[in-house]
Amino acid sequence: MAKAPNSFDNVPETRFLISPSWFFKSRRLRLLLASSLALMIWFSPASLSSFGQEVVSDPTILLAAAQVHSRPADAPVAKVHLSGMITYYDPSDGVMFFQDESGGVYINTSKTYPVRTGDSVTLDGFTHGSFRTEMALDPVITVTGRGKSYPAPELSYSKLAAGDGDCLLVTFRGIVRAQDIETHEISLHPGPSVHLDVAMAGGEVEVYLDPSFGNNPESLLDATVEMTGVAGGAFDAKNQLTGLMLYIPSADSIKVLKPPAKKLEDLALTDIDEVFPSRKVDDTSNRLRVRGTVTFYKKGDSAVLEHQGKSIYVQTRQTSPLAVGDVVDAFGFASDREYAPSLVEASIIKTGFSEKLTPQTVTYSQAFGGFFSDNLISMSGKVVSQLQGASSETLVVDVDGHLVSAILENGRLPTFLQGSRVQVTGICRIVAGGPFRNPNLFRIEMRSGADALLVAQPSWWTVRHLLELLAVFLGVAILIAGWALLLRQRLVVQTNRIQRSMSIARERSRILEKINSCATPDALLTVICDTVVSLLPGVECAYLFNEKGSDRPAQAINMTNPAKQLYKMDLHGSEGEVLGWIVVSERDGYVPSSDRHEVFDMLFEIAKLAVNQLLLHRALVHHSTHDALTDLPNRRLCDRRFEDALEEARLNSSRVAVIYIDVDRFKEVNDQYGHRIGDIYLQQISARLLAAKRQSDTLARIGGDEFLLIMPSDSSYENSETVLSRLEKCFDHPFSIEGRLVVGSASLGFARYPDHGQTTEELKLHADHQMYASKRKRTATVLMVESRSA
Repeated sequence: MAKAPNSFDNVPETRFLISPSWFFKSRRLRLLLASSLALMIWFSPASLSSFGQEVVSDPTILLAAAQVHSRPADAPVAKVHLSGMITYYDPSDGVMFFQDESGGVYINTSKTYPVRTGDSVTLDGFTHGSFRTEMALDPVITVTGRGKSYPAPELSYSKLAAGDGDCLLVTFRGIVRAQDIETHEISLHPGPSVHLDVAMAGGEVEVYLDPSFGNNPESLLDATVEMTGVAGGAFDAKNQLTGLMLYIPSADSIKVLKPPAKKLEDLALTDIDEVFPSRKVDDTSNRLRVRGTVTFYKKGDSAVLEHQGKSIYVQTRQTSPLAVGDVVDAFGFASDREYAPSLVEASIIKTGFSEKLTPQTVTYSQAFGGFFSDNLISMSGKVVSQLQGASSETLVVDVDGHLVSAILENGRLPTFLQGSRVQVTGICRIVAGGPFRNPNLFRIEMRSGADALLVAQPSWWTVRHLLELLAVFLGVAILIAGWALLLRQRLVVQTNRIQRSMSIARERSRILEKINSCATPDALLTVICDTVVSLLPGVECAYLFNEKGSDRPAQAINMTNPAKQLYKMDLHGSEGEVLGWIVVSERDGYVPSSDRHEVFDMLFEIAKLAVNQLLLHRALVHHSTHDALTDLPNRRLCDRRFEDALEEARLNSSRVAVIYIDVDRFKEVNDQYGHRIGDIYLQQISARLLAAKRQSDTLARIGGDEFLLIMPSDSSYENSETVLSRLEKCFDHPFSIEGRLVVGSASLGFARYPDHGQTTEELKLHADHQMYASKRKRTATVLMVESRSA
């Protein structure tokens, strides 16, 4: 069953539903890295070596959703090209499903696509392992029109739990048990969304409605409904199914088979004492309406209501703003999960009134006895400790000789000294246990930092403070006695430090001269490592540098035992990617040097400067040999490679083929739509031509709309014809450029050594003549540029 990204490895995860912040953490970074690697596989397999690791890929192209969905999670990454329909898309939470004739698939997204539910699209991307394999992060999606209808078979709860309808449109029936408006504060587009809990025969299903429903849809509580939507699921960190979820794409996908017996406002008020007796174990409990004053509220989790001295704990996923003192109506079902009467699956509605409640001052025995369960109480005692967590603070107070924990979540408490007398106010929460559910302990849940008030400061003259004062006097005596010795030792240390600093400065100047001489990576890194070894006797230095696009990495020795590493630094490229490392490790008998950190700082500075200088030199060379618009080899590099290929063919008595490519009527695109459209047109042409050539071939841009393909070691006429046919097919499909479809064509000319010439100029001239002959035959070809909505 498809699952949404999850950033935690030890908590249940869902498709962006339970906590949208999950897919903006570490897992999202892992998925982005995986997607980047996959794109490199698509466009240039040889570039994988720049990462210094092996990536296994599957050359198979999957053309059906069922092939993706049924692929094992541990299978190699495979290319995907699908044609079908978007069956559900919620851009606010990044939830997207796709279906074709064979099946459905979940699409992992972290950005907004200009598509709608029901659009016919083509998907180009890669697979990503999951409970059922899904599409990897952010594939290329192209809209081709509006979609067709797919059947939505009716499935039972057991069928859905078995994953039979995963990622497919299905129909199911049930009773709406809860309806909430949830605000996702951390998502692609923060805002409210509608969530339903629907009880089916066999279990409950969470249902999420498309944002087109709005924020206040008509209430469906207690209605028997038939819904058509996409089946999904909630998962834990091991990709194990923990719950069912369905996504409803439109309002007409919900049919009310039986309206609720009563409207919410027609329900009679229920006394708090009568809440629990109304619960039925066969889950046929009636929804209750309880009125009370809010004494505690935690958004998306719970609230506590109090009325005439009685309190009730209310479980709700509601996130609407409620204030302490608001008089509200809670609509929910009785539950036995708490020590006192409670409501679950509740909705809370304000009545428009408010009431100020005074907390009851109680003793420890009264609170522990359970008489004030969930009531707003106040207790006083001495501070034993104050603990600060990531999202909560706990104040441990000694009340009548007993320790009581007062907890504040998502807030800050004043700092209290140990022994201070404080008064804490909050909700008395009983923890029950045993066969009779007797109170075992209780805690106080505070609402804000103002619920903890200082009553009296502790006395300063304590045994601890007297011991601290004695320790201070003893420390001063020791300092005075050792001051003379320290001054003498400091002078010796400073002298040695100056001498070592001068040695480090001399070595630094020597390495800088080596950097300025544009030495190779091996030479530079060897000098740096030798310098470190000379400055820090007893260490060894190793390096690895794997520059993007290089034939082989620069490598000294294998990385030593990680347990003996003293220092390691990563070598970063211009875009922040890791290209290698330098590691310093200790040998047996190594004695740490006092200035080793100064040497490490020098190593960091020099190594960073060396890599930057090397990359800058490489970048300048690249810019001088490659076209700035398409990043293809330019005429200068093309001529050099052509000469090399021809020389190799002469020595080996082999063949070299060249294809001249001229884009037809390119000037009309520039004249009518501007050079920006023309540039994008050329970039897209370059991408298609690159995909059509062989790995050993060189594709170069030698003019404004002219390209040249050099095919070395060509041994058969049929092989050249195959490449030529693929190049011609690059123009079979229109080019989509900023809302326009460009129907283009190109004229191609072919020449081969030694049949058509002995030199590069003779071969290019023959290919040029062939190209113009082809262009004259294609005079009827018309370049059409059609507008299309984005």
